[in-house]
Amino acid sequence: MPLILYNGPTSPFGRMARVVALELAITVDERVIDVYTAEFLDAVNPLRQIPTLVTEEGRPIYDSRVICRYFDALSGKARLIPSARQWEIETRWALAIGVMEAGLQRRMEILRPEGEKSRSMISKLEIRIDRGIAQLELEADAFCSDGVRMDSIAIAVALEYTDFRYTTGWRGRRPKLNAWLEGFAHRPSMTQTRPQDPK
Repeated sequence: MPLILYNGPTSPFGRMARVVALELAITVDERVIDVYTAEFLDAVNPLRQIPTLVTEEGRPIYDSRVICRYFDALSGKARLIPSARQWEIETRWALAIGVMEAGLQRRMEILRPEGEKSRSMISKLEIRIDRGIAQLELEADAFCSDGVRMDSIAIAVALEYTDFRYTTGWRGRRPKLNAWLEGFAHRPSMTQTRPQDPK
């Protein structure tokens, strides 16, 4: 039984897991599903969230951070979270996850019917995204020249999700991040996983 990765077409968390798998040459059977109608997933992940990984032994693994760590441990390659800088990298990874979460929450709020959406909540989420990206710009020197690590993967996915669902306006205000992403975005793992709305 192959590794099965249940994913969605635009989930930044699922994309992050897929990028890690590609970078580490982990072969997965990716199955893109509509999580809202995928009742079968409840038996694997009671939260019915993506990504969800099912191992070769049939064991479910979730959420995205646990899946990424599992791939890292499975690969036998150099670790994406070097122990010498573990807490720094994990904290920066958490910041990137927070930017993704705020972007996804903003998207869900915008999709609510007009009488139910909260403009103040949308504004708060946008401020949170902008503040997170501003901090990543301040920390850019700590990851921009260090190759591929867990924080850099998560940051690249978070920034491209911001482009996709919110704005590209951050690029003019955050020159270090913009210049770094221009290069990182050409990695095969990034080009092969870029989100697209279903047609």
